[in-house]
Amino acid sequence: MVRQAKTERPNECCGLLAGRIGNAVAHVEARYPLVNELATPTSYRSEPRSILAAYRDIDRRGLEVVAVYHSHPTTPPRPSRTDLENNYLGETVMHFILSLTTDPPTVAAWWLGANEARTAEWAIDESP
Repeated sequence: MVRQAKTERPNECCGLLAGRIGNAVAHVEARYPLVNELATPTSYRSEPRSILAAYRDIDRRGLEVVAVYHSHPTTPPRPSRTDLENNYLGETVMHFILSLTTDPPTVAAWWLGANEARTAEWAIDESP
């Protein structure tokens, strides 16, 4: 995610994380970089063909979408009003926001509702 965000800077990047959920914990198994069809530094909209290709592979592998991610190239990793308004998945998936205002970039996770955001717990588990 971080590499994609840096590569697509100054524009926002976006993508999906897919995996399996067990014991109320999501385990990510695949990352799907999506195309930001807006190609702007202040917002994103996932290009339909890239979403379709991602969902086809997710279905083929028997996975489910567990998170959405996007970058904020010039602002902190907090959901914007636009992020809340354009949240079409509700609170069913976690949302990661990567801020490129720090080095290394700051990553924060959120549960987004229609009018509010709550922080989400997450961790990287590199065990085999």
